[in-house]
Amino acid sequence: MVASIGAVASASQGLSYYEHDGYYAPDDPEHRRASAWAGTGAAALGLEGEVDGETFRAVLEGRVPDGSGRRLGRMGKDGAVAHRPGRDLTLSAPKSVSLAALVGGDARIVDAHDRAVRVSLGWVERNAAETRMKDPGTGRMVRALGQRMVAATFRHDTSRSLDPQLHTHAVIANMLQGEDGRWRTMANERLYASKMLLGALYRAELARGLERLGYRIEKTHADGRFEVGGVSREVVEAFSTRRAAIEAAMAGREAGAPADDQRLAEWAALLTRAYKRDVDKATLREAWTRQAEALGLDAQGLVAEARERAAGRREMDRDTGAPVGAEPDGGQEGTEPALDTPADRAVAWGVAHLSEREAVFSRNHLLAAALAWRPGAVTIAEAEAALGRLEAAGTLHAANLPGRGESLTTERARIDERETIALMQAGQGRGAAPMRGRAVDKALRNGPLTPGQREAVKLVLAAKDRVVGVQGYAGTGKTAMLNRARALIERRGFEVRGLAPSASAARTLNQESGIESETLQRFLARNAGIAEGRLSPKAEKAMRQAFSKTVLVVDEGSLASTVQARDLLRIATALRLPRVVLVGDAKQLDAVDAGKPFAQLQAAGMRTAQMRDILRQQDPALKAAVEASLGGDIERAFEKLGDNVAAVKPDNLPGAAAARWLALSPEQRERAGLIAVVSQIV
Repeated sequence: MVASIGAVASASQGLSYYEHDGYYAPDDPEHRRASAWAGTGAAALGLEGEVDGETFRAVLEGRVPDGSGRRLGRMGKDGAVAHRPGRDLTLSAPKSVSLAALVGGDARIVDAHDRAVRVSLGWVERNAAETRMKDPGTGRMVRALGQRMVAATFRHDTSRSLDPQLHTHAVIANMLQGEDGRWRTMANERLYASKMLLGALYRAELARGLERLGYRIEKTHADGRFEVGGVSREVVEAFSTRRAAIEAAMAGREAGAPADDQRLAEWAALLTRAYKRDVDKATLREAWTRQAEALGLDAQGLVAEARERAAGRREMDRDTGAPVGAEPDGGQEGTEPALDTPADRAVAWGVAHLSEREAVFSRNHLLAAALAWRPGAVTIAEAEAALGRLEAAGTLHAANLPGRGESLTTERARIDERETIALMQAGQGRGAAPMRGRAVDKALRNGPLTPGQREAVKLVLAAKDRVVGVQGYAGTGKTAMLNRARALIERRGFEVRGLAPSASAARTLNQESGIESETLQRFLARNAGIAEGRLSPKAEKAMRQAFSKTVLVVDEGSLASTVQARDLLRIATALRLPRVVLVGDAKQLDAVDAGKPFAQLQAAGMRTAQMRDILRQQDPALKAAVEASLGGDIERAFEKLGDNVAAVKPDNLPGAAAARWLALSPEQRERAGLIAVVSQIV
């Protein structure tokens, strides 16, 4: 894990990072030199250079060290001040980088790591260090950036398993200074939302520095993780005993691999965490060297080659006049648009990568993707500038959705959404109704269906619009409704074909409703020529005749992407289908690929039947909880859940959730659901 964020539970815990790191002798003089103050807030307080314990403790306790006696926090009934100390942002170098620095003895790498940490913290201060304050105009509490941050960094060089691991704990104090000079506490939401970007930012800056030092960077993962060329995977794994312990813990509980579930991996990390123990540093490095030699790694030779490569590059630069550490060209010809700079190409790659799956994505995720394009090729400032150029050109648009933070969408996505909505609206009043409304009412009068199911059947059979929707919450009996609708439709000489987003969903639709079904993807692929307008007039006439009495039912329609919905409605319009029925739950499921057309079509006026009667939950309390949650009454929902809710400490949420899940039998897990809700007072 390159970047992690954790809470500092107490001032004494934070101070332990200063007093000794626990991995080697506490009196080692190198440890003091490995600490430093960071942030313009620290500078404003005159805190520079090495961190001293007394001042650090005061900062974590919320005492502003400016001689004013000011203390942040809330006064309790007992007169004690409650103050949250801060957050520990840990940035860790790739294993091969740690080996080159600590076994190969290249102190330049430590400097490159320190610089990458400083750049990352600078970004945090500008973009994530926010507070809550009263707006003088409205009197309301608002969030405000532009704060001065106080942080203390502590560089360590071993893991808890005593493997070489170059990493820095950046303890960000819960203490910010505003432009008005006042000190306030920090809100953490932006910091946590930036975790992935901070990992990408640190990696990019570190890779950039390593390339200048002569090291070759080999990208290993799509998110920009990398290793130094010349260090084999076997060596990396051999020096990663901590990760091996985590993998073993998860495998022993049949929980998969760490990459499969990050939260379970965090739980396993807590479970396998070893106690820190003091070890003589020189002895430890001798052991690392012997282990490296036994594995065939010449760490000193790796460093020497990098130095020679860097020296040769500098000599070439003097001869050619090219800048030292010139940016690589990046990308293969013909695969990316010809843009002006590597940053433009990186951001364009990020847009293409993210828009495959999401019509709306966050600004931070796009920047992280751009930095992952080629580790070290672009800086965060260059990526932000390139993103700004796309916004200015109208290629990207703001799409600030509730709860999504600063989000973006592409012009292509907006065009697809508008076309999908226009196709639905163009079919209003142009469908063919297999039955009249009164006939449907008569047929359903004495049946077992709920009012919501009867409303849905009536809409499917009697509506005059080509495209209609059925909004059915989980457990409301959608397939039972479809089974009854199919029977009535077939009596009128129409046929019903089912589409679903997966083969298993198509089988379920077939088995439970009697509708012959296939995957939505297969149907769209088979009729791609129609969606793309490549059908000849003769073929179009023949297909219209063949589909003149066909009703298409798309189950789990909320999983269809915008492009899939657009193509489906293009086909329905071209063939003049009498009815397309989209069945799903816009609140429960999101589209697998980019976009949420099911919800968008409802908002744009698609006639939609509502199925709200819960049939699945037999337990009265659980049923009441579900109904309350659907109505937005979360407090009542939790009351009804009763003993099914367990309160745990926020810092132990992943471990507590994983422990309860793993305690269930495989059969119980098939029928169980787990929801984690974090309530945080900051």
